[in-house]
Amino acid sequence: MHHRRPWARRPSLLTAGLAVLIAVVLAACGSGGGDGARAAAGDQRVTLRIGDQSKTLELPLTLSGAARGAPYGLAYSTFADGPHMNAAFSAGRLDVGYMGDTPVLFANAANAGVVAISVAENPVNSQTIIARAGSGIRTPADLRGRRVAFTLGTSLHGYLLNQLDGAGLNQDDISPVNVPVTSLTSTLASGKVDAIVYTRQYTAAVARQAPGSYEIQTRPLPQYSVLLASKSALKNPAKRAAIQDFVLRLARAWSWPKANAAVWVQKYYVDQLKQDPVASRKYFDSLPEARYRPVSPAFVASQRVQARLLGSVGELPKSLDVDDELDPAFTGELTAAFAKAFPAT
Repeated sequence: MHHRRPWARRPSLLTAGLAVLIAVVLAACGSGGGDGARAAAGDQRVTLRIGDQSKTLELPLTLSGAARGAPYGLAYSTFADGPHMNAAFSAGRLDVGYMGDTPVLFANAANAGVVAISVAENPVNSQTIIARAGSGIRTPADLRGRRVAFTLGTSLHGYLLNQLDGAGLNQDDISPVNVPVTSLTSTLASGKVDAIVYTRQYTAAVARQAPGSYEIQTRPLPQYSVLLASKSALKNPAKRAAIQDFVLRLARAWSWPKANAAVWVQKYYVDQLKQDPVASRKYFDSLPEARYRPVSPAFVASQRVQARLLGSVGELPKSLDVDDELDPAFTGELTAAFAKAFPAT
């Protein structure tokens, strides 16, 4: 069972965990190896180091041609989740990165030196809660006293707390099991937990490994994909201009998948994520187009809710200031640039 832990006792755990992640990141990014070595054609006097997950940024930019002609280089590094990317930011290895909304709060608490610069709101839940066969779990209220697996510090974590809160519960009312994202399916299939919090696009794959598992009924929640920029990069005039241009190009590229659904499903869901093409197309068709835009008041309000929920169970300090995630000056500049680039939206 999870017990409340005063935040005053936890900085050492956070620091130790971050130190381990930074060591992993340095090993992965060092020597120009792996995805970090890929750079798009451009003026190499300025190269933006981009943190990506499953090529979610790189693919639409490449397939749409939106990155073509950029007057700067783009070097991509792939990460398993937001916490690992936060470690890379803390190590000074990234200029821009993409993650869910919850890891942004943990980056703030860890003083990772980043701010949110752009968000894409998804009005359709991209996360879900999957229960094992025979568990009898139908709604979040049924999770009381159950073993629930998720990945600490990710958007899955924030989603779970929001769902529990809607049922009058919190993290102390369940038995949390923290496992890597890549182990969630096998953890459910093993029968060691009663439910997992996962991404909806993987429900078909989960059902194959854990026969009889099913999605429970959850309430709609605002969810955000977030672009972060390092504060040091924004202090560099050339990189600041490049980051603004990058966000505009990404916003244009985000329309390409819906306009080319068959190609996108094959390239992203099937080739990249190794998912079933039929299930993937059904899932993708259920999603509305969600373009990246400047940071919105709705995102800030959502972050305040998550900060409260995480602070109430000792996962974040109650004194955490969500405003520290923002750069009002850059948001103003980007808002003006968007108004000029997308006058009809």
